[in-house]
Amino acid sequence: MDYLFRDFRLDEYVSIFRFFTIFFIIVGALVLRATEYRQDLFLRQDRNWLLVFVLFMIFLAGTRGIKVGTDTSNYYQFYFLPGIRIDNITDFFKYFDTDFLFKVVMYLTFYFKSYTFFLISIALIINITLYKFVRKFTNNGKEGSSLLLFLAFASSFSFIQLEMNIIRNGLSISFILLAIHYILQRNFKLSVVFFVIAFLFHSTAIIPIAVILIATFSSRIRITHYMGVYIVGVLLAFLDFGFHKIAFLTSLEAEDFQKLSFSGETTYRIGFRLDFVLYNSFFLFLFMKFGDLKNKTQVILVKYFILTSVIFFFNFGIPFSDRVGLYSWIAIPILLFTTANFSFPDKNIYISSLVVLFYFLINNVILFP
Repeated sequence: MDYLFRDFRLDEYVSIFRFFTIFFIIVGALVLRATEYRQDLFLRQDRNWLLVFVLFMIFLAGTRGIKVGTDTSNYYQFYFLPGIRIDNITDFFKYFDTDFLFKVVMYLTFYFKSYTFFLISIALIINITLYKFVRKFTNNGKEGSSLLLFLAFASSFSFIQLEMNIIRNGLSISFILLAIHYILQRNFKLSVVFFVIAFLFHSTAIIPIAVILIATFSSRIRITHYMGVYIVGVLLAFLDFGFHKIAFLTSLEAEDFQKLSFSGETTYRIGFRLDFVLYNSFFLFLFMKFGDLKNKTQVILVKYFILTSVIFFFNFGIPFSDRVGLYSWIAIPILLFTTANFSFPDKNIYISSLVVLFYFLINNVILFP
């Protein structure tokens, strides 16, 4: 089987990704600043530069070789190779023990017996859905740059992993973001549709689904009370309390709950993670300090970030707790974006550009080089 970059390693892919991302942040920001006061030109440039970056991500993630990312090779060995030998749809769905919509994507793409076609299909779904989210959330660039919002997501240290490694999470999260947008717009029918899709791609999507509903319909609970929950959550996690200590949850047979009773050996660091607590707390401080907490959208998103962070902290006792942390980290780019827009409306493009650059540097140069 041929791959465009068959001999590239993961670190080389990451270097290419980081180079192009910082290029788009700097050059894209300069272009947007130059056209900021000519709305028609600004909107075209914002959309066109975004489309180019989305196509780049589809190309980069979709044409990678099987050596790029642990899960890429695992999917090839344990899903693709057996899957291309099963023609009957009933046998196919019985054979694989994974989420329903992921099996649908596999069945439809494995027919062509090309692993690259499968990877490109995954990249298309993730990036086109994320493109739709940033365009919807910014009102097609009229309420902030959709390019800068997409680049904020790309600047996260976990973004490249969602594209190339933990792809089921990536598929689910892209639809979760659309669902969150529609629930903020009070379009509950569409939000339900996208939440269902997200859940069928990865069952842990029930976490952000439940949390955003709580955050949305708890308007009478002040954000200071949520801060109290956050502080208590950190203290309990420090004392080694978590979901792994709850007997009822550890007795459940579902795959994700079985991880709570994990007792084997792993290279993943288990236990209280001060680094993750400080990371989330730093951004929470920024949102509380500079965010417009009179804005309903901002308040809901901050509440969401607090609750998903606490849930993340309560998973420190199991391997790969960072995959639960993803549901809190997806709120950071949105909150950085809304903070710049709501708190600095007269300079939102300038501030947003600096914020995205800062977020890229802190994730890709300072903390996770």
